[in-house]
Amino acid sequence: MKPPISFKSISLFLALVFSSSTCLYPLDVYLKLTSKGEKINIGLINFNSIAANTVGTELARKIQDVLKTDLLFSRYFNVTSMNAVFTGKKEEFDYFRNQFTDVILTGSLSSDKSGRALNIKLFNVESGELMFEKVFQDSGGDYRSLAHSANDEIILRFTGQKGMAHTKIVFVNDSTGSKEICKIDYDGYNLKRLTEDNSINLFPKWSPDGGKVAFTTYKYGNPDLYIMNSNGSNRKAVSTYQGLNISPTWSNDGNSMALTVSKGKSPNIYIENLNGQILKRLTHSNGIDSSPCFSPNNREIAFISDRAGIPQLYICDNEGANVRRVITEGYSDSPSWSPKGDKIAFAMRFGGESFFNIYLYDIASDKAVSLTGGQGSNESPSFSPDGRFIVFSSTRNGKKELFIICVDGSGEHRLADIKKNSQMPHWSP
Repeated sequence: MKPPISFKSISLFLALVFSSSTCLYPLDVYLKLTSKGEKINIGLINFNSIAANTVGTELARKIQDVLKTDLLFSRYFNVTSMNAVFTGKKEEFDYFRNQFTDVILTGSLSSDKSGRALNIKLFNVESGELMFEKVFQDSGGDYRSLAHSANDEIILRFTGQKGMAHTKIVFVNDSTGSKEICKIDYDGYNLKRLTEDNSINLFPKWSPDGGKVAFTTYKYGNPDLYIMNSNGSNRKAVSTYQGLNISPTWSNDGNSMALTVSKGKSPNIYIENLNGQILKRLTHSNGIDSSPCFSPNNREIAFISDRAGIPQLYICDNEGANVRRVITEGYSDSPSWSPKGDKIAFAMRFGGESFFNIYLYDIASDKAVSLTGGQGSNESPSFSPDGRFIVFSSTRNGKKELFIICVDGSGEHRLADIKKNSQMPHWSP
C-alpha cells in the first residue's frame, strides 16, 4: 500500500492577509500540496447529532454521505469512512497514523427553532492538532446545502480556491413534450424547470454572477433572446430582431452579450447591451457565424464559422479584428473557453462520421486532443467554474443525457437519470 503524503512534504502556511473588501473568509491556516497530483487522505469519522435520537443521527449521516461524495468529486482527496471513536485525545492519533490517514474530519449536527447547525473539525494527524473548526448554519431548508457549504470551505482551506458544490447546471429538456429550460445541482439533485412555455427554448447561459439566465425562445414565433432570473421569474426580452437571435454569451461584467443575429440576412455575431441595443458588429461573413464565447479576460471571442466551407473554430479580438481559424479540419461546434484561459472545449466530427466528440484545444501548443470517443454523439461542452471539469450531452445510452468528465479524460459519469432528452448544458459560475 502506498503511504500517505507526509505532512513534512506538505506546506502548512498562513493565508495572505486580505482586506474584508477582497476576501470573505478569515485569516487561517490551510494546506497546499507541494507534490503535484497527489491526494490528501481524509479519515471521515461518523457524524453525530446533539439531539441523540434516531432522526437526528440519520440526518447527520445523510449530511456526512453528501459531504463525502462532494470531497471525492473534487479529486483532491481520498476519503475513508471510519467507525473508530475519536475524541481528540493525543493517544488516539497513533491509530490513525497507522491507517495511512493525513487528516481526521469530524462533524456534529444540532438544531433549534432557527434551523440547523453543522460543526466541522479537521485535525492534522501527524501533529495531533486542530487545523480548523467552523459552524455552518441553514434555516431548515435542504440538508444537502450544509454538506455543500462544508465541502466548499474545506477545499478553500486546502487549495486556496473555493469549492463548487453549490454550483448548478442549466440545460434544455423535452420531458413535457416541449423544449424547456431546466436547472439541476452539480451533483444531479434538485431538478427544477425554469420555463413552462409549451414551446421551444434553447441555448441557456448563466450570467457571470449566477443571478440570471439568457436563452432563446420560439414562444412568440420568432427565435428571440430573453433573460430571466435564475429561478425563472422576471422574464425580459433582449434581442427580438426579425430572424435569428441565438447562441448568447455574457461579457464578464454582465452588462452585454455576444450573440448570433441574422436580421433576415446572413447570421453574424453582434454585441448587444441588455436592452437589445447593438453596440457593435463583430463578424462580417456571407456564411454563418455562431456560438460565440468570451475569453476569461474578455479580450477575445471564440466562435464557429463556415466561411471556409464547413463550420470550424475561429478566434477574434473583442473588436472583431485579428480573425484566425484555429481548427482547420473536421466539423466544429459549441466552443467553451476555460475559466483558466488556457483551453477551449468544443465538439467536432470528421467527414465520414455521424457522431460528434468533445475536444480540448490547448492555446499554448496549438493542438487539440479528444476527451470522448466511441460512445454516441457528444456535444455542447461547458467548463466548471474552476476549469477542472466539463459537462456535456451524450447519446451513448440511446437518448441525449448529461455527463461530466475531468479535463484529463478521467472520472466520466452521467450527471443524473433525467426523463427524455437533455442537452445544451451550461455550468454556473
